[in-house]
Amino acid sequence: MEKILLFGATGHAGRAIARELQGRGHHVTAVVRDEQKAKRLLWGMEKLIVAEVTSPVSLKGICDGYSVVVSALGKSVSPNDWSSPTFEQVDFQGNMNVLTEAKESGVRQFVYLSAFAAEQMRHLTYFRVHDDFSNELRNSGLQYNIIQPPAIMSSFLDLAKMAQRGWLTTIGTGDCRTNPISEYDLAKVCADTIGQPSAVVPAGGKHIYTRHEINQIIQKLVAPNKKVKRIPGWALQAALPFWKMLNRNMYHKLAFFDEVIRHDLLAPQIGEISLEAYFMPDKLNV
Repeated sequence: MEKILLFGATGHAGRAIARELQGRGHHVTAVVRDEQKAKRLLWGMEKLIVAEVTSPVSLKGICDGYSVVVSALGKSVSPNDWSSPTFEQVDFQGNMNVLTEAKESGVRQFVYLSAFAAEQMRHLTYFRVHDDFSNELRNSGLQYNIIQPPAIMSSFLDLAKMAQRGWLTTIGTGDCRTNPISEYDLAKVCADTIGQPSAVVPAGGKHIYTRHEINQIIQKLVAPNKKVKRIPGWALQAALPFWKMLNRNMYHKLAFFDEVIRHDLLAPQIGEISLEAYFMPDKLNV
């Protein structure tokens, strides 16, 4: 079994990865910013290390003694997240700081949770920073595995809250397709790469949905007495210049949403959990 250092462990994907790795008998240490929050979310974790990935000094020597690093680091794309760090600071520079330490400590393998089609959408900050770090990792000399989900179901939890309030809205036609993967299936994909040769692994869910179908499914399961609203795509596009002046972080998130709802994002159908099963009311806390 491997000694694994896990970054981004308190996010939905990170928690699922932690449980999966531990369930397979690996010795997992989680790197966290808030120890008390981590203790609430990561019950049963063998060891916690408190550090700040955007501060190279706090990471000095952190990878010593570990054979594998797994990074689920990433700034949230949720509009409800108003934290000040940028995608560049967290998704790129934070991961670069970890990679530097991994190389210096002789880590053998680095598993990175990236984004599907990042190399094709580099004009957007969210995708560019994922692709930039992926390229750095490929050239690092370490054994690498880059996991690329088209969307993670936990990122739709905000939609469930909107559905409950009757605010859920389809922007534009809503006919572009994607196959989101649950964080539980994604955790299995990540765990399966441990000890495997370097590879890029695009990983989507088993089922394909249009953007409007995703909203309809969530609305029906969460608050069937309410209906999904619609607004034209130009409304979001018209708002982007104003957000660019007001709040750059929110601008980059809205630009991300505007892009993904206008393109099909279909990865190999690996995951088993359907959106309907994921959003069953008894499993939600909205």
